[in-house]
Amino acid sequence: MPPIKARQSSSTHKLVVGTPFQILTALFDGSKFSITGNYTAAGSAPSWLLYKSPNLLYAVNENANDTSLFDLDCGTGNPTFKSAANGSSGVVFLEFNSDKTRMVGAAYGSGMIDVWDTSAADGSLKLLKSIVVPGEPNPAQGAHHPHQALLDPTGRYFVIPDLGGDSIFILDSKDDAYEIVNTVTLPVGAGPRHGGFIADGDAHYYALATELSNELYLFELQYGGGKLNLTEVQRQSTYGAAFPPANATSAAAGELAVASNNRDVYVSNRLTGNATDSIAHFAYEGGKLDFQGSVSSGGVLPRMFSLSADEKLVFVANQAGDDAGLVALRRFEDRGELEPTPVATLPQTALVAPALAATPSMGPQFVREI
Repeated sequence: MPPIKARQSSSTHKLVVGTPFQILTALFDGSKFSITGNYTAAGSAPSWLLYKSPNLLYAVNENANDTSLFDLDCGTGNPTFKSAANGSSGVVFLEFNSDKTRMVGAAYGSGMIDVWDTSAADGSLKLLKSIVVPGEPNPAQGAHHPHQALLDPTGRYFVIPDLGGDSIFILDSKDDAYEIVNTVTLPVGAGPRHGGFIADGDAHYYALATELSNELYLFELQYGGGKLNLTEVQRQSTYGAAFPPANATSAAAGELAVASNNRDVYVSNRLTGNATDSIAHFAYEGGKLDFQGSVSSGGVLPRMFSLSADEKLVFVANQAGDDAGLVALRRFEDRGELEPTPVATLPQTALVAPALAATPSMGPQFVREI
């Protein structure tokens, strides 16, 4: 595949990438992407991957009910299938507990939450329980759609946004019980999707992007009585006042990431109706988030993005469009700003499974450094 010219950087980054039918491994050497490994399974949708050092990789299958385990070759990084186990259908997110002996899966497709035992020496999966999401969903959606399960700063609770129920569930892992102990209700039509935690001294906050209303919420975390509660302190557009979408009807916020400085928060804005979609930047200070700016995602439908391990780059997975599927954006650490001109890109033609070449929106859905 043709290299893409760009500014030089000295670091080499090992990446895992999920696309329909494929799990790819790749290298980014500071100037170009190169694919180093490919595992293909027709019909699969590994839209979320979870790495366990030194060489294990768990993969959802959004199209079915299996979660798979892969071995990553230490030299090439090539993924080799090891085993699979069945749980709920349509899982779109995986998260470990603190010691990585348990793994929680959010099943968007079936309105379930899976809890897995991952303590075996070989990493094999054992399903411990599947939890039915309680309550009534948003009538306009007709079903619950848990989209994430994020471990809170104490390591005890998982915070689970339910896109279909306009709510956030708190899952308590104490004594290995994994029970829902609290529900936070959002306005009808919000569609909570992904969030991230911010620490400010002894105070902790949860930033949340909503897919349907395209809003960025900020909640303060409050602990007591064996529960975690979220109190809303701020709400604003994911676009910032000066950057509205060209098509507000189709617009749908996607990923959210918080930098380790607990200041910079990034949100991907998809289906904007613009030539390319965008990544918005907000800065936290004193209990609130302020919009800083927005840059092109370099392509269309940025379902997911992630910061590099050194946080000098942002890797973007653009799921649709005819141009850049993978994009590397430079991040200025001192101010959190993203440089508009990509450091490098890799075209969709190098990423889409050959069997899906004529099908739209079959580009990368996941990218992360390992």
